[in-house]
Amino acid sequence: MGCLAAPFKFVGCLGLLALLAVGWLYRDRLTAEARNLVGRIGGSDDATATGRPGSESLARARAKIDSLNGWRADSVVLNASEVASMIGAGLDPAVRSQLDSLRVELLDGSIAVKARLSTARLPRELVGPLAVALRPTEPIEAAGPLAVVGPRQAEWAIRSFSIRGVPLPGDAVPKLVSKALGKSDKRTVPVRIPPGIREIRVRPSGVTLLGTSGT
Repeated sequence: MGCLAAPFKFVGCLGLLALLAVGWLYRDRLTAEARNLVGRIGGSDDATATGRPGSESLARARAKIDSLNGWRADSVVLNASEVASMIGAGLDPAVRSQLDSLRVELLDGSIAVKARLSTARLPRELVGPLAVALRPTEPIEAAGPLAVVGPRQAEWAIRSFSIRGVPLPGDAVPKLVSKALGKSDKRTVPVRIPPGIREIRVRPSGVTLLGTSGT
């Protein structure tokens, strides 16, 4: 009986190893999904908010930011649509032109951008098995913190990146960013921001912009 059970035990071990390998490969996405699920179940502040760019939202964002300078407000809070509009307007036109149906999701300490991306400039050697099946545009999701690095300049450090729901390994993300930007020494995405912002704090409930007048 023991000899008959041995092949089944072997197959079971192989299945377990396969599950562990898949879990390790997709660990970033599984962690993010787990956090989102916990936030939704617990009704905590980690519940996310999503917005799309638009001319009205951009006007509201600029009006709020103007108050940091003209009215000397210490801080203002932007909602997801206003943040999406600010980012959409602040991306380099060459980068923005590659993104369609852009949406921004506010997370705890970072932002996630969802869009359809033109894949022409994606380095095939970094996207793994998907390289042979890439369409002209693909749905992508990229997430990471957004920080002010100088006057009128912020940088978005992408920590995770997925194509068609398939996450890329974490160590491939900085290389993909530099290749997509056409700059071998660049690991973050530059975002132009209006003057008067010294710090950006991201929460699911909104993004707080601190003004330079508060220093």
